[in-house]
Amino acid sequence: MNRSLTTAGRPAAGRSGVRGRRLPPAWVCCLLAGAGLIALYYAFPFLGASDDVQSGLYCVISGGSAVVIAAGIRWRRPRARLAWWLLAASQVMYTLGDLTYSFMPGDPGTSYPLLANIFYLLQYPPLALALILLIRRRTPGGDVPAMIDSFVISIGAALLYWMFLIGPVMVTSSLSPSDQFATLAFPVVDLLVLALSLRLVFGGGERSRSYHLLIGFLSLVLVADIGYGMQALFGRYIPGTALDLGWLSGYVLLGSAALHPSMARMGEQVPARPAEASRYRLVLLASATLMAPMVLLVRYLQDGNMELLVLAAASASLFLLVMARMSGLIAAQRRLAMTDALTGLSTRRLLEESMRGEISRSGRHGTTLGLLLIDVDHFKRVNDTFGHPAGDAVLAETARRIRAVCRDGDLAARFGGEEFAVLAPHTTQAGLALLAERIRAVVAAAPVAADESTGVPVTASVGGAIMPLHARTADDLIRIADEALYAAKNAGRNRVLIGPLPQTSAEPGAGPAAGPVRAAGGPGHGPAEEPERFRPVA
Repeated sequence: MNRSLTTAGRPAAGRSGVRGRRLPPAWVCCLLAGAGLIALYYAFPFLGASDDVQSGLYCVISGGSAVVIAAGIRWRRPRARLAWWLLAASQVMYTLGDLTYSFMPGDPGTSYPLLANIFYLLQYPPLALALILLIRRRTPGGDVPAMIDSFVISIGAALLYWMFLIGPVMVTSSLSPSDQFATLAFPVVDLLVLALSLRLVFGGGERSRSYHLLIGFLSLVLVADIGYGMQALFGRYIPGTALDLGWLSGYVLLGSAALHPSMARMGEQVPARPAEASRYRLVLLASATLMAPMVLLVRYLQDGNMELLVLAAASASLFLLVMARMSGLIAAQRRLAMTDALTGLSTRRLLEESMRGEISRSGRHGTTLGLLLIDVDHFKRVNDTFGHPAGDAVLAETARRIRAVCRDGDLAARFGGEEFAVLAPHTTQAGLALLAERIRAVVAAAPVAADESTGVPVTASVGGAIMPLHARTADDLIRIADEALYAAKNAGRNRVLIGPLPQTSAEPGAGPAAGPVRAAGGPGHGPAEEPERFRPVA
């Protein structure tokens, strides 16, 4: 059923309003409503409202996120339904803790009622289980690199937690046993949530809007929990401070994540891609590994022990040198993976990555993107007649000639076998056709030397397409260029064809079918005669 229409055929609620005025999506309305409630929460003291009223609004925001999640589950019907219900259950536990803290008298000698701390701790098991379910659904079978990276950063964070939260709590005598237990327990469970959150970030799956909103919720709540731990250690938590902004904003983001349409796909697996050592990932890992030298440096500043300073400096220097060496090796391996060994051109993988980036850029700036596919004509005959070494020489020389006529911003790549590709950003229809003709002409300009006495005459057929004139997506761009290439080969080879082929039939009421933008060929432009191309040239 079409969700955009009601059964009566009228616009559905949330999509169109009174007099046809279009309303923002539901997840945006949730963000706006949440921002308004948070502003009201901080405005209450200035309006003369009591502390109970302010605390009640806090509970409305935290508990409202659970209600919104339940509504999102019923509306969007996600595949990972259990994970979302567990997130809602976690928020229910947190809200019960807030209600107990705000409206129950505290236990003698403690800053928090024991029941409130129990509810607060009970929010973590369903939250952790929800993250585990999402991770397992998004990357079934495990992802060892992502797991190791998340453990590295979590161990670095655990060191800081021990240094500034857990360790000082264990030696302090100013806290009651109940408060001391809570102050120790919360950092431990936060570390568990941090490890699972990092595993979700480093793992596979679609990076949708709902995913980013969920990660935002986890990040804000973890930061607020750290701030609470510091307050509990060095003072007393005071409601209504900037610390509450982290928690409240996180809950609003969680509710918005449950209302976004992409939440239904949160638990879907996407084709796995090999793990890459991206720059931000290396920076995160390096920062986590430097935590131990930094702790030694802090101890030196506290105690003045020179041995600690020497250990910190040596550990940091050794690690940074190893990281620099590993970065160089990774860069070298990436260059090898992105460069075709025979032709020296880019690989198809790099071409496709560059195409995704250029398509995103052209969509933002309204520019064009052209793609040419070039195929060496009758390449199998080259191998059969002159041998595979001569075929390799033909491919290498063809690649050199293609690269020689490309513009500075163009990307030439080996597309597969005897087929090449050129990605041409910021080009026009006429410019792409001119580039294709120059490539065709330079390939056929002179025979390729197979050895000192033999030359192999070579020609190539070229097909092309341009975005957004001929295609709207990367797949369509490749498909239309490929169809144009094979149409050029079927028309006699050694020629150029740009754009989609004429449609053989049209839908009723459709306009005239779009034909090729430009067709060109070698001498005579005719397909009838096949030249004797493989006679050795002395």
